[in-house]
Formats: sequence, structure tokens, C-alpha cells
Amino acid sequence: MQTGLEILRWSFWSPETREPSQWHATESGAAPAIAVPDHDIPALHRRRMSALSKMAVQTALEATATQRPDFLVFCSQHGELNRTRDLLAAIVARGELSPTSFSQSVHNASAGLFTIITASQAPATSVAAGPATFAYAWIEAQAFLTAQPDKRVLLVAYDEPLPPEYRTYSTQQQRAYALALLLGATTRGGLTLEQAPPAIDEPTPLAPLFMAWALSVEETFCRTAGRQGWTWRRLGA
Repeated sequence: MQTGLEILRWSFWSPETREPSQWHATESGAAPAIAVPDHDIPALHRRRMSALSKMAVQTALEATATQRPDFLVFCSQHGELNRTRDLLAAIVARGELSPTSFSQSVHNASAGLFTIITASQAPATSVAAGPATFAYAWIEAQAFLTAQPDKRVLLVAYDEPLPPEYRTYSTQQQRAYALALLLGATTRGGLTLEQAPPAIDEPTPLAPLFMAWALSVEETFCRTAGRQGWTWRRLGA
């Protein structure tokens, strides 16, 4: 029988709403309704983390709660680019670089912080694949759970607006969000991802749109990202 993925727990955050179904309808750049959440992050780490890392780690902690995932997939199209931009500006100004900022400017910073905070020894991967980043992260999770259906995967997708210098180079709307999914394998009613014929690229990040669909009753979710077509389908649909 075909193996699909089921969402066991999830958590979503954006400055506008915590409901994925409402996210697409809100205007980009609207005044934040709530501050970046960090109440589950120990103060020792919280003080040093960027807003992006807080978004990713907090939603990851909420989605896993007391469960221990067996594989971690963190994905972000741009990662800590705002922190990296500040480091580059400091170099140009011949200023001192912050060791903390430097150590947490790498793409797997959020994944590393999550493993430290939770004392997790699970293998982790960080994915960056342009506009299709979330789709490729899903493939990572799907491949792992197809081979090991008794395990659990934590998939975290997160991004934030680009620094002004880089915005003209992006083909997507740049908005802050974080989505964490605790995934398991199932042969009944699960979700599968397939490649499809490409159409016009989706200007909105995939992850929040996917979650809004997953909470709906629609049978399929089809989008083009990175000039590739992607179709999520409910098993049996």
C-alpha cells in the first residue's frame, strides 16, 4: 500500500495571525498582532537568538511538546540573511564582529539551537532550495518515513523579509512566518507529494498555503515554485 504522511501536531506563527487559513488574506507588512513568541525557549538561549530563530525554535517546541522526533528537517529559503547582512556591514565599517552573531549566522543555526535546547541527538538537515524549499523539505521527510514508517519527523519551515538591498532580486513575496509539523507515516488518509507540470510560479511562500490546504477539505493542493510543479494529494482522493 502507498505510504503517505499524516500531521500529528502542528504550530504556525506570523506577525499577522496564528491561523494559516487567515494568513493569505492579510496584507504583507501589516502591523504585528502579536510579538515573536519565545516563552518555551530558555532565557539563556533566548537573549542571543534572532527573531527568525525564535520563530523557528518556538514553533518547533510547540509542535513536538513532549514527543521526541527521530529526524529533523529545518528549511528556510534565505535563513539568517539579516544577521549576515549586519555582519557584512560591520566588516565594511571596520567594526568588531559579534561572536554570537557570527556563530548563529549559519543556515543550520535554528536546527542546532533546537537540538541544544531539547538535548536531541536526532539527525538533522537544513534545506535551502529557492522558492521550492518547502517542497524539497517535504521530500526529505517523506523519504525518511517511507523507509522507516515507525519513526517521527519534525519539519520546520520559516523565513522573514529580506534586507532592502536584496528584495529586488527575489521573485517571491517576502513575509515572516514559521510552520512546524510533526509528521508520521500512514497508509490511510495521509498526504503525498508528486511533481506536476509547471505553470506560473506562485509568488507567495508555499508552507503557509500548504497548511491552510491541509486544514481544509480540498482533495489536492497544486502550485508551481522554482519553475517546478508540485501537487500534494490526500491518499484515496
